[in-house]
Amino acid sequence: MTERQKGGALSNLAGMWCGNPEFRRMVASRTGAPCETAADARAYILKRCGIESRAQLDHVPAAEAKFHASVRLPWLRWQQGVRL
Repeated sequence: MTERQKGGALSNLAGMWCGNPEFRRMVASRTGAPCETAADARAYILKRCGIESRAQLDHVPAAEAKFHASVRLPWLRWQQGVRL
């Protein structure tokens, strides 16, 4: 049996963002596809980071780097009013 990894700070942050309607608007704007639910936002993060679980953000260095570059930075810019 494989032990399941527990999420940490990044996993929790990603989970909070998935529940944020404004984050989902940003995802929809970036993808051109609807992002209406937390599950839609979760799928976006998993795809962008090449992972199967948000918990991996805290355990896989490459996924963490992708999260910062492909999710966190665009979200911070979006919050500052930068719309690309």
